[in-house]
Order: sequence, then C-alpha cells, then structure tokens
Amino acid sequence: MELPTFTEALEETEQILQKCFAQFQTDEVFLSFNGGKDCTVLLDVTINVLKNMCKAKDLSRELKVIYIRTIDPFKEIEDFVKEIEMHYGLRLIVTEGELKAALQRITDSDEKLKACLMGTRRTDPYSENLKFMQNTDADWPQILRVSPLLNWSYHQIWSYILQRRVPYCSLYDKGYTSIGSSSNTRPNQALAGSLERAGRGKIRADLANGADLANGADLANGADLTNGADHTDGAIRAKTVASDEKRATETAICGNEDASEGGTVETIKATQSANTDAQ
Repeated sequence: MELPTFTEALEETEQILQKCFAQFQTDEVFLSFNGGKDCTVLLDVTINVLKNMCKAKDLSRELKVIYIRTIDPFKEIEDFVKEIEMHYGLRLIVTEGELKAALQRITDSDEKLKACLMGTRRTDPYSENLKFMQNTDADWPQILRVSPLLNWSYHQIWSYILQRRVPYCSLYDKGYTSIGSSSNTRPNQALAGSLERAGRGKIRADLANGADLANGADLANGADLTNGADHTDGAIRAKTVASDEKRATETAICGNEDASEGGTVETIKATQSANTDAQ
C-alpha cells in the first residue's frame, strides 16, 4: 500500500494561506498551536508559504505562533513546543486556560490581530460544514478563523509529516492518536480500527464497571468513547465527561488534533519504509 498523496490538498492549503496573507499583514495573523500533528503541519506549510511570498525578507520569523497550554499538559508536549521553537527559529507566545477566555486575552493584548490560523479538519467534531475563512460565532471574541487544512485526511497529514520530515510529538509513537491534557488522554486501544478519538475523554466510573478498558475489548466491539454514541457496528454505549459543548469549544478556536479516522504511526511508517525499499 502506498502512502496517500497530499499534492492537491497542499496546493489548496497554500492558496488559502496566500489569500490570507494577501488580505492581512503578517502581524495581523496568528497561528494557534497546541502541539498536535495537524497544527504542526499547518505551521510547516505556513512558514514555507511566507518564505515563498517574500523571498527578500523572511516573514516567517515574524509569524505570531500562540501556544494555548492545556490544564495538566503532557511533559512530552511541553518538550515538543521547545523543539518546535528551535527547529523553526520561532518564539512561541504562551497562554493558558480555557480556550474562549484565552482567545479573549490574546485579542485584548494585541489589537492588531484580525485572523487566526487553525489546524481544523472536516472530520473534527462540528467541522464538516466549516468554510476556509469565516468569522467566529457572535458570542465569541471576534476574529476571522482561517482553516487551510479542512480537506486533509488523517493519513495525508501523516504522509506529509513523514515525507517532509516534519517534527512531531513523541506521544504519537506511544500509541496516542489524539492528544489533550494528561488528565483526560490515554493511548488509543483501538489503533487497528477507525476510532482516532477513542483515546480522548475521561471515562465515568459507571462505564468502568464491567468495561474491559485494559485491552480495548469494548472499543473493538464498537464502543465510541468520544461522544457516547453507539459505533456503526457496535452495541455498547459509552459516556464521557467531556461534554458536547466543550468539544464544540475546542473545535471553535484552534481545532482538535483528532478526528474520526484511525491508523497507527508505526503502520504508516512501515508503509513508507516498504515503498522506499521497493524503489
């Protein structure tokens, strides 16, 4: 099996970014970063676009990248943020707390900001009908949301990362397919299936009673631990503490780094290795 091509998706993303930076100055845009794979790909593409748009001056150095730190962040995420700063020569701006409040602080502290680049994809919750460029909802701090990766698939993201040698957080090598905070995220027990988001959400005590969470049996039988709905072929209903409102909030600002597809990093790496050997 060959790695999926991302050529068309990349061209589309580059066009959206070019449109954004033709409409706004560099200091009027910030990229929302949380250490996940999607926003890392977005950062890499954005830097390349800025370099190509103005070769006489490296505008990528002026790109504002804001790291919204979760409560109880993984040490691996904190280490990766430092790695990203060194790799791209950036200086990330760090803020903390709930996303809506964080966005309010960001826009209040920098009145120049007019647009926010996000790594949202259509397979993220509540994102299937998003436009590439649209304003935040009326009850949110007002800013233009720019989502250049909307049409990328999970495997295209990993194909880009591996082929372009883009850094990524080490948690993905430890079985995580979706990364939140250390208190509500665990390795995905359904790596062989299609539940990329199955590792997210704090499981209620009543779910744990009788549920075989250690070996992923419930997940294998179709339990959707992300939103409490029965999976397509499953009969087990699971509840999570994370509410629909909170998940909608996460998507509204910086885009969740998880979706409804699946597949392990090692599987994708093995595919790439096999293709290289074949050549």
